[in-house]
Amino acid sequence: MTTDVAPPASKDSPLNPADPTPTDAEPGSETQAPDVVPDGAPPQPKKRSKVLRGVMTAAVLFTAWHVFASFLWIAPVSPLREVVPGKALSQYMIPFFGQSWSVFAPEPINGDNRMLVRAVVKDGDGERTTEWVNVTDVETQLMTNKLFPARAANQSIDLASDYRGVYAKLNDEQKAAVNLNFYKGDDWADRVQGTLKRLGTNSAAIGKYIDVEFRAIRYSTQVAKAIWGQDVVRVQFQMERQNVIPFAQRNDPDAERPKVQLTPSGWRGLQVAKGQSEKDFADTFKRLYKELHP
Repeated sequence: MTTDVAPPASKDSPLNPADPTPTDAEPGSETQAPDVVPDGAPPQPKKRSKVLRGVMTAAVLFTAWHVFASFLWIAPVSPLREVVPGKALSQYMIPFFGQSWSVFAPEPINGDNRMLVRAVVKDGDGERTTEWVNVTDVETQLMTNKLFPARAANQSIDLASDYRGVYAKLNDEQKAAVNLNFYKGDDWADRVQGTLKRLGTNSAAIGKYIDVEFRAIRYSTQVAKAIWGQDVVRVQFQMERQNVIPFAQRNDPDAERPKVQLTPSGWRGLQVAKGQSEKDFADTFKRLYKELHP
């Protein structure tokens, strides 16, 4: 009776006990198995770095603030604006994010605002009056054909618009008074305010007018000194507005723009804002003025 005996495994056989099995490894040669996601298991999201999470959080908060600030700015004035303290809202929105419903119908922006300045300067033993200078034409060179226009490019445009607005809120006697001359003595600015207060009880309108007029005087002072030097004695400004051709006449080849609407003022003494760098202003403005009037 014979029994079957399996032949001895050869050295090349995978069943040879002397050979390591496929799952064995030599001592000291251990390797870490790669992470394997079991079949059907959802992939594990990678954790974002702290820097990335911080940037994302800051972006979300900034977007929320910008939307909220824009809403407050374009919405009708209400106590809700007091949530933002002081002038933080206007300083944030102007000049880059300023918005107005006036860009839409039924009353879109339909005209140009301009500011003109002239001065009286010392001339030998006497004085002479300069010609009018269109400040807005000089300024707009900072935005013409510029991809990133400078903030200073529309100062006189905004100032002209603001002045026309506050001037319109004065009564007839006050309007006549601001066209008078106030420049003699160191108290001329006080006399302007005192005169307006004697002619009406509209204190809110007077306060807003004084604020804008003095801004215009300080700006006119810098313009005059930049062009005519330090011999400037007093300044005068006037604001102009000219509407565009009405929409109904847009296809009329003979249509002309309406006449210029003038908002004048009288002669005023000089004013300089605290912290104003007259040299920096003069260097920039005089360069632009010479480019426009070579």
